[in-house]
Amino acid sequence: MEENKKELKQKAKDQAKKLRRVSPLTAALLLFLALLLAAVLFILISLGMIGHAGGDRIDPSMEDFEVDSDGPDTVAPKDVEWTLVEPLPDEDLINILLVGQDRRPGEGRQRSDSMIIVSLNPETKEISMVSFLRDLYVRIPGYTDNRLNASYAFGGFELLKETLTENFGVHVDACFEVDFNGFESVIDAVGGVDVELTAAEARIVGVSAGQNHLDGEHALIYARIRKLDSDFGRTGRQRNVLMSVFEKARKSNLTTLISLAKALIPQLTTDQSTVQILSLIASGFTTLRGNDKIESYYVPADNAYYNATIRGMMVLVPNLQMIRGSMEEYFPLSAQTK
Repeated sequence: MEENKKELKQKAKDQAKKLRRVSPLTAALLLFLALLLAAVLFILISLGMIGHAGGDRIDPSMEDFEVDSDGPDTVAPKDVEWTLVEPLPDEDLINILLVGQDRRPGEGRQRSDSMIIVSLNPETKEISMVSFLRDLYVRIPGYTDNRLNASYAFGGFELLKETLTENFGVHVDACFEVDFNGFESVIDAVGGVDVELTAAEARIVGVSAGQNHLDGEHALIYARIRKLDSDFGRTGRQRNVLMSVFEKARKSNLTTLISLAKALIPQLTTDQSTVQILSLIASGFTTLRGNDKIESYYVPADNAYYNATIRGMMVLVPNLQMIRGSMEEYFPLSAQTK
């Protein structure tokens, strides 16, 4: 009997030792799971704060043209030659369209001030950013030929996506829009961005030339500079800011990323459901972590357009065939699809 008691006591001691050895690991695992669950719940709750844009379109009789000149046109609309382009074989890509617009408080949807497609290849972990200039003269389905940025004002995300597909052969999987107030909030949320400024850019922004750490207000001034050169230079500055944001996100821990999401999500308007957004977050996070370089491009390339005045608008008339040929370089297609 006494031996049985001793044996039971010894078993109890051995079990206690095992529990002491396991408990720190178990506690760490439980803590991780709790943090993960909290992060998922936070994201799900926050996603409800994103604005969802409908595809409502204005009546074609209400379409307008932003006139720049009251002089004679250099090219008549009927003289612009349009060609059909093949769709880009981008089934392996996730193409996310980022739209920025200069919308004042109380205003409805405006023309898109910037349009950048961030293209992710989850298989190869490659990422590229492609800016489409707002003054591109394009065919807009259901409307008169106009500037590219008019398609967003006329029909929101859906019409802008259709316009990009028809003219350039690129398919868009998801759209997110932010106005300039939201842009400032996002930059401040990541703690500012590091950008190299020329002397001329620095004078406009109000800082010194060279490497600068810009807060939201100054980053917006930098990203909107146009009078210094052209819209080509302006879109390059926008991509520089995004590059800095992506680099910060790539190196951030979970806590920082959640703080960034908390600031970013309420500023966005999208065409995606909660489930779709969660899928994009998962794919985007793994692709971003596996990437150490993001390629940057703009459409049209220097030799793929000509300047013209059409219906009083100073526009860039694109060579669609030439631009479509460049798309396979701009977008991170897998080798077998090129």
